[in-house]
Amino acid sequence: MSSSNLTKPDEASVLLSGRINADSEVSLNESFDDERDATTRSGKSKSKEGETIDFLQDDWREMTYGRRIARSLMAKSWYYPPPKLDEDEHDGEAEAAAAGDDEVVEAVSSGDGMEQAAAQTAGDDVQEKADVPSLEKAWAYFEHVALSRHLIEPKTGPKKGLCERAIRKVCAKGDKQMDRAEPGERDIPTKLYSPFWTPHSQLGDFGLGIGLYFSTLRAITVITFIAGLINLPNILYFASSDWVPDSSEQDDLPPLVQGSAICFDQTWVPCPTCDCNDRDRWEKNRCGNATSADGEILTFALRNNCTITEELGVVNYATMILVLIGTLFLAEYLRRQEVQFDEDEQTAQDYSVVIQNPPSDATDPAEWNEYFTNQFDAHVTVCTIAVHNDILVRTLLERRELLQTLRNILGPKTSLDVLNLARIAAEQERDRKGMAKVLALFVGGIPEMYARLVALNAKVQGLAQLDYPVTRVFLCFETEADQRKVLSKLSVGSLKAARNDHSALEDPKYLFRGNTVLSVAEPDEPNTIRWQDLNAGFLERFKQQLLTSLCTVVAIIAVAFLVGVADNSSTVGAAAAISIANIIFPLFAKALTSLEAHAAEGLKQTSLYFKIAAFRWVNTAFVISIITPFTDTLRGQGGMITQVYALFFAEIVTTNGIQLLDPMGHINRHVLAPRATTQDAMNLKFQGEVFELAERYTNMTKILFLALWYCAIFPAAFFLCSLALFINYYTDRFSLMRTWKRAPHLGTSVSKFSRRYFFSLACVAMAVISSYYWSGFPYDNLCENDAAVPAEYVGDFVVQPLSGNATDTMIAADDRSFRYCNQNFIDPGQRGDGPSFPFIAANQPSGARWMTEEQEIITNIYGWSSVGVIAIVAIVFMSGWVDSFMSLFRSSYDAVGDDMNVPFSEVPSISAYIPQVESTMFAYPLLATSCDGIDEELYDWNDPDRPFEFYDLTKDADKLLRGMDVSHKVVFSLVRHWPPTGSSNNTEQSDEDEIVVAGDLPPVEEVASAEKEE
Repeated sequence: MSSSNLTKPDEASVLLSGRINADSEVSLNESFDDERDATTRSGKSKSKEGETIDFLQDDWREMTYGRRIARSLMAKSWYYPPPKLDEDEHDGEAEAAAAGDDEVVEAVSSGDGMEQAAAQTAGDDVQEKADVPSLEKAWAYFEHVALSRHLIEPKTGPKKGLCERAIRKVCAKGDKQMDRAEPGERDIPTKLYSPFWTPHSQLGDFGLGIGLYFSTLRAITVITFIAGLINLPNILYFASSDWVPDSSEQDDLPPLVQGSAICFDQTWVPCPTCDCNDRDRWEKNRCGNATSADGEILTFALRNNCTITEELGVVNYATMILVLIGTLFLAEYLRRQEVQFDEDEQTAQDYSVVIQNPPSDATDPAEWNEYFTNQFDAHVTVCTIAVHNDILVRTLLERRELLQTLRNILGPKTSLDVLNLARIAAEQERDRKGMAKVLALFVGGIPEMYARLVALNAKVQGLAQLDYPVTRVFLCFETEADQRKVLSKLSVGSLKAARNDHSALEDPKYLFRGNTVLSVAEPDEPNTIRWQDLNAGFLERFKQQLLTSLCTVVAIIAVAFLVGVADNSSTVGAAAAISIANIIFPLFAKALTSLEAHAAEGLKQTSLYFKIAAFRWVNTAFVISIITPFTDTLRGQGGMITQVYALFFAEIVTTNGIQLLDPMGHINRHVLAPRATTQDAMNLKFQGEVFELAERYTNMTKILFLALWYCAIFPAAFFLCSLALFINYYTDRFSLMRTWKRAPHLGTSVSKFSRRYFFSLACVAMAVISSYYWSGFPYDNLCENDAAVPAEYVGDFVVQPLSGNATDTMIAADDRSFRYCNQNFIDPGQRGDGPSFPFIAANQPSGARWMTEEQEIITNIYGWSSVGVIAIVAIVFMSGWVDSFMSLFRSSYDAVGDDMNVPFSEVPSISAYIPQVESTMFAYPLLATSCDGIDEELYDWNDPDRPFEFYDLTKDADKLLRGMDVSHKVVFSLVRHWPPTGSSNNTEQSDEDEIVVAGDLPPVEEVASAEKEE
């Protein structure tokens, strides 16, 4: 049964004129204080059968290590300070709270508190009992609500031997089936997912999008490892004496860097026409002067004697082919994984459709039920009618958070009745002196909060008198077959639905009300719907995303400048700056994205993905290429390759180390939480870091992009990439199951966006940049002259570069002199004639050819292949855009997986589309529809301490509207439930029976009658 039987206490409204009633009370929920006496603080969850699962009595072997440590320290006052209680409070209550005792005396331990709460009247000056927070309960919240758990079946039969159990644990877990448990599951025993022993096939329990992320991570780890094996010949050649004649010069480099194209075979050569003072052409360490025997100043340039072979290019070219084939394989593999995850876990999305263009007055759930029953012979189990009340919901949310803030400031025992708040606000404003008045202009106190509260009350009263049109209708059918039948018959092109083109339907009987073509689609999962932003218009969203995108571009330019400054000091400084920026920018991107309105979490994650990916790709790969001088490409210490290695090292060690240590999480749970003054504040410290799927995808793609970008000159980057992603796979699993906040069950939007755009662009980047790197050898900007060296250059010289140590060199009479020639195909500043693409031998400047014959072959093959890759990717993009365009005129519905033939009402952890909004002030969502008449099994969360009425925002509006009859209006979204006959949830009521439809505000006469009966 639902916990909606709690009768609402009477409270006088705060009038629009601002006048206040001395007997009225404005509470968090307008029943906030009364309900406090009705909450259970024992930590037990009461099942329908009367049995309870006591979260405080978990087996210690199933607890996290953090909880075990906390339990051992709870008796220490330095770790868990005892709560401060008044002298008249029961001494045993403090002792029980400090010890985590689950038998603290409460009014509602048997459910009687609801009746007591209902008996409270608005005229009572309710002084709330001390809200004694329990750290034991907070840890139970962490493990049973914040973290994900799965259902466990009781073990039967004799206990297996140790050897047999070990073998089963290691070898027989792959096919194990796990059923996800709802947060706070209290009827069936549950267990935390194991970070190491949970089968990969069960990662879809955390959401289809998260399962596909781990599948992508695993696949790319394998692909890059194979690519590394293919590149072993190049790695061995670059580490051999054929490339580095003096191996001792590599001793200071890490082993994998020794297998790179860093060139140590260098000599100073005559360059009579060179000008070392020309900073546009020469780096200080590449040009120097020497004095001849007769005192003449001679100019020399540093030449790289490393020449590439055709075999090097063939190996790298084979790697590019592997990556292209791997990309195709990855797309097919992820499609199969999507089907597997979808069939493994039954969710509301598998049974649901969303009507995107309902008639604005179609507010009767029974009408929708009748339509689908008559036209499709389908059983509608749950119908949710969403209305355009976004402003009202956001106002109620702000009001509830404001009241919670006041309670945190004033303490749980301070009454929040209007007269008391007015008195406190007046006293504080009167007592302000000097600087306090100035600070109040910037940081508001209780007087400003109270003024805002009065304004919000009036705003709610005004908004509640408006008519709100229907904008979406979500329907959950009892079977997957019904859902698929509806989608196949009603899915039409969005443009045809917008134009109400009757010819789009195969049968006129499918017209709603006989004249409306419905726009029907499969919705996202219930907990990914952003109800407060559901109805934002296209123009509004476009302006928001344009502004945030411009901010992202500015941030990219600013960070690139700072990295360049850091690079001037040291290579490590540049790598550290890049790593720090990659950690900090996601926070900035999240703040930007929070300013945008998105109807679903998947759309928000896609927007966040674009911002972070653009930043990280530029910051990680492009910036190094830009700030590193062309002639430092093959330089040892301080060159490009050592900087890339430093980035990989930071990603493997620093980033993962910080993530595993979870410093802020431990501070919140072990330092701040024990000192919280309320249970709500304590629980919030246990929620963990917010999981952002977009950030995880960009972290993965950033590492892969780095490897593909530099693989031509640093082939060992593939091994570093594979190692980094392998470690990420397990660190992310650990964080997902032990430290991160439970994530919404995201769909495939981020995965598809990444597959279509990132991996395609990554292939283009690899082909184009590898072609560029092969064309630039030997990276010294020198071309050999046909004439012999001038006579004055013959002999022994001591060359002093503008930066660095002097070096001895000997020039023979038959040696050749050299001249400056720009070998950089993409630097328009030095070339003078702009970038040259494709990067082929024919594009070398006339009279300035530096490539060897083998190099020209490699460059030509790679150059034209890069053009082909660009063309293929362009075709792929165009194909996707054409499909999107054609979806305006035809159905794009395609069923994923098989019908599992499991009814909606028989899925253990099913949820429905119940409008709710997240708040940083509350540990559970706040309901944007009335909870009356909604079976508690349809929620995807459950607070063991409070009834759902506590989180019901419609109750707030109901209290403020006393004396105002708006029963003829649909102010909030509506939810209606029709359990199938024979279901345990069936109320045995027909459509003619009087069932409260969630979302309706009762008329004044009914409220008065109910209060009289109380």
